[in-house]
Amino acid sequence: MSKDVEGAVPSDRALMAQVARLHYVEELPHTEIGASLGISRFKVARYLARARDEGVVTITIHDVGLPDPALSARLAQALGLQSCLVIRSHGDQDNVRQQIGAAAADLLASTVRPGEVLGVTWGRTLTSTTSQLTTLPRVTVVQLTGFVSGELGASPIEIIRHTTQRAGGSVYPIFSPLFVQDADTAENLKQHPDIAQAMSLFPSVTTAVLSVGSWDPPITQVREVLPPEDVEHATRMGCVADIAGILVRADGQLVDPEFQRRCVSISYDELTAVPRVIGVAGGAEKADAVRAVVKAGLITSAVVDHELAEAALAALDG
Repeated sequence: MSKDVEGAVPSDRALMAQVARLHYVEELPHTEIGASLGISRFKVARYLARARDEGVVTITIHDVGLPDPALSARLAQALGLQSCLVIRSHGDQDNVRQQIGAAAADLLASTVRPGEVLGVTWGRTLTSTTSQLTTLPRVTVVQLTGFVSGELGASPIEIIRHTTQRAGGSVYPIFSPLFVQDADTAENLKQHPDIAQAMSLFPSVTTAVLSVGSWDPPITQVREVLPPEDVEHATRMGCVADIAGILVRADGQLVDPEFQRRCVSISYDELTAVPRVIGVAGGAEKADAVRAVVKAGLITSAVVDHELAEAALAALDG
């Protein structure tokens, strides 16, 4: 057994730290560490394991915003999606949105092809996505829903502006509220030439990118702007998620088809016909909402953070 500078045998914890230093800092192999300290290489391995377990050694992986391929593959298989991109997120809710948004922006820039029709909606995470777009091929951009009041920066108008700045193609906005009081008013708005022109492109959309809102817990702009009687009705009917203004129950069924007739937006049938629909969301609190829109068949791919992915997998395992 080695001794310290005063000739005393080091304590067990001190020896543990010494082994860890030689291994992690000096990068010596187990056999060389054992020979220098008068212990076996097997004891070196046990000291290294204890050093991690007891906090003598802590390992920090700086993976903020980086993809987790293994977790991505697990989530895609568990949910039955075409693909998932799971990133490691850290920080508060705003930071997480920025990290997810950056990943989604990179995905769009690398996978959207020239000539596509790109559909976009709105939401805080989607705002982070489009604000971080650096490039897009020349595509047609169409707004898939009317706007909601509230945060101007998270509106579909602002999102479509950011997107078209990068794409440089034709743009088709919808200058209309998302929700109105009755189906007749919604139908009249849909007949407006500009709105009708945008909506006529819905069947041609090849890629759509959408935020996913949660109703329990409430993390959604939709719930914030709906009249109280509509919120109460939707909650009573079991609403757990919204996407493109479509309200969804936990089993994937529409909350109230009659309510959807009051929306100026892409319909359930039109959205499910889009070849690639990317849902963008973050936080464990949105796991149930993402699972609901998957059951509804409203997304084919997802960009989420590891906390949402792990919560969704835990719920499925449970």
